[in-house]
Amino acid sequence: MKDILLIFLFCLALMIGVSLHSGPDSLTYDASFSPFSAPAKPKVKTKKVFLRQFEWIDPTKIKRQTSFYIPEKELKREIKKFGTRRASAHPLFMERKGFKVVGRKTFYHNNRLHERVITVVDYKKIFQRNLKYFASFTSLLSASAALSDTADPLYHFLTFVQHIDYRLPPNKYHGRFINSFFVPLVCLYEQYGDCDSKSLLLADFLCTTKAALNAPKGKGEKVAMVLIRGNGLAHALLAAKRKALPGMTSLFDIKRGSFILLETTHPGWAPGFISRRVMDAVKAGFFQFVELN
Repeated sequence: MKDILLIFLFCLALMIGVSLHSGPDSLTYDASFSPFSAPAKPKVKTKKVFLRQFEWIDPTKIKRQTSFYIPEKELKREIKKFGTRRASAHPLFMERKGFKVVGRKTFYHNNRLHERVITVVDYKKIFQRNLKYFASFTSLLSASAALSDTADPLYHFLTFVQHIDYRLPPNKYHGRFINSFFVPLVCLYEQYGDCDSKSLLLADFLCTTKAALNAPKGKGEKVAMVLIRGNGLAHALLAAKRKALPGMTSLFDIKRGSFILLETTHPGWAPGFISRRVMDAVKAGFFQFVELN
């Protein structure tokens, strides 16, 4: 009987000690707490972007500033899509990367016969694959120019592109042969380009406005590259399907209609106005008309 009493008193003292040490700050094991490991911190994925700012003067002589946020992932994808590690590769591979094979050249080197393909940039392929994501950049440009959804952006967009520095891109970029051409996203990232790089950039801006994207099929903005080769001139212009006003230079085709010429190299050229030298080359027929859409 005495042993049973001692056991009872021991258990009672143990219960009182546990109750004294427990309180609102104590932790008990349940499904939300593991005594073996601390809760893991949530992983937050951050997307790196590059800020590019442009200062320009719009057609009404107002100073504007446009900022673009270029995702690093999208930029790397564009660099990888266009350009090759070697200037000459398999024709099908070159076409997939954004070039058109226009000829072949054979030559001897180290007593061996070699063949090299001659390529030009496939402007239509590059233009069309940029339409998938370029609308966000166009919206930023429209907002910075204070353009409404119903306003014609042609003059403002042309002026913006003209204010981008005119420089020839390198023959190789990030170790890739690019034939001295920047795709539109790289042109924005590097903040410079030459005549065909800037012309294609303007084409993507014009064709990704809300009005152009929401237009019925076949009724949207129509654009084309005009590649001038001859009479001592190598140049590129953009052509937009518009009715030419008095004094404007345009190209007319009975099937395509009238296209006015847009000079993107330097500020000061209004839509439909080009230099005398360029006009003479166009009149002489030293050009190729490449429809983009």
